Amino acid sequence: MKAASFLLGLLTIGLSVFVAGCGGQPAPSGSSEETTTGILLVAHGSKSSTWVGMVEDLAEQVRESVLARPGVKAVRLAFIEDTSPDIASEMKAFDAEGLDEVVVVPLFIGQESTLINTYMQFLTGIRSEAKVIKQLQNEGFDVYYPRARVSMTPALSEILKKNVLRRVEALRGSDSGEDMGVLLVGYGDQVYGQQMEELMEGIGRYLKIKTEMDTVAYAFCGRLTDYSGAPVVEAINELLELENEVLVVPVLLGVDEMLQRDTIQAAVNAVATSSKVRYKQDAVLPDPVVNEWVIEKVQEAVQRIQAAGGKTVPSPNRSCKPDC
Repeated sequence: MKAASFLLGLLTIGLSVFVAGCGGQPAPSGSSEETTTGILLVAHGSKSSTWVGMVEDLAEQVRESVLARPGVKAVRLAFIEDTSPDIASEMKAFDAEGLDEVVVVPLFIGQESTLINTYMQFLTGIRSEAKVIKQLQNEGFDVYYPRARVSMTPALSEILKKNVLRRVEALRGSDSGEDMGVLLVGYGDQVYGQQMEELMEGIGRYLKIKTEMDTVAYAFCGRLTDYSGAPVVEAINELLELENEVLVVPVLLGVDEMLQRDTIQAAVNAVATSSKVRYKQDAVLPDPVVNEWVIEKVQEAVQRIQAAGGKTVPSPNRSCKPDC
């Protein structure tokens, strides 16, 4: 009996040492030690100071509420191109602060896009593929894999419908809208064109349900069309064959003069009956609903991290050596 008790004691000690991990240090406990988290808002970037200012305003407006979440120690904003800081510099800053987790919030229109799938997921360290990394480095990107564990929230697509509806109703004013058509103008994506079209079609169906306007079309105006306004002109003319007036609404994150003024507005001006076209050079931002969405997504992500025990599951870069 004594021998059995002695053996059981040895097994218990051995199990305790194993759980403690490398270096003989006690295993971290999600309940006794708070997981520290950084929030990284990521946007495309633009040469337009107006566009950048609108995104920076959003980041500043949500900062206090986001920092109030349990364990959130820092909120940063990064851009993929045309604007600094870049993702790598902000990830390095999180690591310098010793944070355990980073939650990436993509400020993008579509959930599936080249910017998210080919750029952001690799630049944040969520995905790793030698061929893609080499491509990014050849394009001049600084690729840095953080020690912190990285996760990502959904994109803005899930809240665009209400945003566009609000702006459509503002353009419609006190008119009924029965003789009006709506043209949604997006940036477009050469690789994920089908997904962008489905996004526009979904917004269109929502507008048809919520308004008296049952004619909705879409066109693209960005890099996909070499910033040409020709597709917008064509779409407006086709709508005017069906309806007396057309409301043009840009489905773009912020106001970029190259798009809203030099492309879309120029296209409206090129329509022979431009007096029948209503257009405002606005964008998704600013919108309190977007601010609330960012705060909500951060809260959901932080709750998942805390519920999972956070630091009890080490990231690959913090895991024990193979011989431990």
